[in-house]
Amino acid sequence: MDKKCSPEEIEKKRLQALARKQQSQLNTQTTPRNSPMQQPNHNNSTNVMRSIRKNNRFNPIETKNFFSRTSVLTGKCYMISNERFALEISSFVPAVIETFKTLPSRAYDVKSRIWNFHINEYDTLMQKLIPHESNISITQIPQTILQIFKKSLQSDHKNILKQDLSKIDKKLVDSLMPFQRDGICFGISKSGRCMIADDMGLGKTIQALGIAHYFQESWPLLIIVPSSVRYQWSETIYEYLPSLPMHYVRHFTSGKDCIEDAKIIIISYDILIRAVNILEKHIFGFVILDESHMLKSNKTIRFQAAQKICVHARHVVLLTGTPALSRPIELHSQISLILPRFIRYEDYGIRYCAGQKNVFGWDFTGSSNMQELQLLLKTTCMIRRLKSDVLSQLPSKTRQVIILDSDLINTHKRMNEMAKKLKNNTSLEHNTLLQYYTESSFVRLKAVCNYVTNLFENKRKCLLYAHHQNILDAICNVAESMKIKYIRIDGKTNSEQRKHQIDQFQERDDYLAAVLSITAANAGVTLTAANLVVFTELFWNPGILCQAEDRVHRIGQNDNVIIQYLVARNTADDYIWPLIKNKLHVLNAAGLDQDLSIDSVDTTVQKKRGQQDLTSFLNTSLSLEKQSQSQENKQKNDSSPEASTSTNDFKQLLEIDEECFDSCSWDDIA
Repeated sequence: MDKKCSPEEIEKKRLQALARKQQSQLNTQTTPRNSPMQQPNHNNSTNVMRSIRKNNRFNPIETKNFFSRTSVLTGKCYMISNERFALEISSFVPAVIETFKTLPSRAYDVKSRIWNFHINEYDTLMQKLIPHESNISITQIPQTILQIFKKSLQSDHKNILKQDLSKIDKKLVDSLMPFQRDGICFGISKSGRCMIADDMGLGKTIQALGIAHYFQESWPLLIIVPSSVRYQWSETIYEYLPSLPMHYVRHFTSGKDCIEDAKIIIISYDILIRAVNILEKHIFGFVILDESHMLKSNKTIRFQAAQKICVHARHVVLLTGTPALSRPIELHSQISLILPRFIRYEDYGIRYCAGQKNVFGWDFTGSSNMQELQLLLKTTCMIRRLKSDVLSQLPSKTRQVIILDSDLINTHKRMNEMAKKLKNNTSLEHNTLLQYYTESSFVRLKAVCNYVTNLFENKRKCLLYAHHQNILDAICNVAESMKIKYIRIDGKTNSEQRKHQIDQFQERDDYLAAVLSITAANAGVTLTAANLVVFTELFWNPGILCQAEDRVHRIGQNDNVIIQYLVARNTADDYIWPLIKNKLHVLNAAGLDQDLSIDSVDTTVQKKRGQQDLTSFLNTSLSLEKQSQSQENKQKNDSSPEASTSTNDFKQLLEIDEECFDSCSWDDIA
């Protein structure tokens, strides 16, 4: 007779069967159809399912780990001269080296360990490397770039600077310096399509007029300039091209003006935008674009208006002392006006701007292949000379850094909080940086006014640059309180007032100060009557600083020039100076050298208030002199020294990690 189970045992077995069924269904859902299901191992005593574990541990001595892996060699080609290119490989591979040795023009640089070859053997080398394609990946030179350099080999470079200038007005030709004559010959050899990127103060205006007069049969001539310098252009034309009737020259001052029979039209960039529809109806055979770095972005309305005019011109000349203010990508839009079939924007960005594609599109804020870019620009359209190269007789320029008195820098709680936020966060908001820069202008006011007061007491003619209106206003207030005559040029100064004030400063000795906005008076101004330039606050763009310096250091200056930068600790200066330094390195690598050396500067600490100067002891009695000297010695023991012979303190102040600036576009800050 069968043994009967109790209701409790029946219920227990029913639950176990139900659990096994659910587990079986779960295994069926999670196991791929193509792979066999692992067989469970049942334990009869406990009815627990145990799966067989698979050993997935890495075995370093398995055969597949030796023979399935292949190392890929990487290499990149780039131009190192107009005739030769280099092939840089990541590691030594005997088979590839043997291929290099089969080319007659091969050369090996022992220091850099890089092979280079003649450009005519480029295609041959690439063909011989095809059998190694499975083991080598080479970044080649784009065919467009290659063809430009090959075509350059066929041109006669010796005759480029030997042009007949008899078609140009004799007065202009007679006034040319040798390097200016070379610039005109270069422009003529490029059929009047070039960029003259000489250093500020080397006479780019005269060179452009010389090229334009050579191609006079292509006129009418359109000269597009910043509004502040348009009258200087007309005066230069009257002076150096006297053979032209004065009625040939006309200023286009509004969108309603008529061109009629004018041969030379001078127009500002702002009016160009408003009058582009009128100007499009006329074909200008020759176009000059002064300060062309204002067209650095192809997305602006200003650039698009200029492009509509230049597309119909036979000759286009760009003038700028700073072709790229910060990044190599700023050059592409300008060059495209000269050479419409230049490299595509994306190809240029990838090749020369270390282009990286992200979720927002291409990022072209970097730099790469700078040596090749420098050669490419000089080969196609650009000529650039520095003062140090062509004007050895020009007076020297000395830079000094004045560390403002810390007792006069009134930092407050909000400033300290912003400084702490900038120091701790690597991804910074645009507004935070701008606010910190603005707040710094207020806390340095007292120290700046104290320094400017000492300058005015010495009755020395000088230029005083600032960016914020509150500092400009404070300097003017100091000048008025001391009855010092001065001129002021900022964004509110129109062209007529600007010219009148410049003439006053240049011609009258009683005008001791020029109070200038860094952004409004950094170009198109000649102020050689002074030889001292003081930047009362820093600016983040090295190109703008160079331009501002050269309002004094240019042709016509007879004295040594002194440039002073006033720097305040625990302000935005701690971050701006390293940023300037980094941008300078990028521009210099591209051959767009800026005459701004900040690595070796004289550093001075601002005097304390009440600290006596040695000149105060002249013409006094011996007893008073001894008494004053004892007081001075006591003050020196209690206070910091007047000047520091070492720049260590200042370098420590400026050696700040600038990774926090990577996500901030300083150039967009107005």
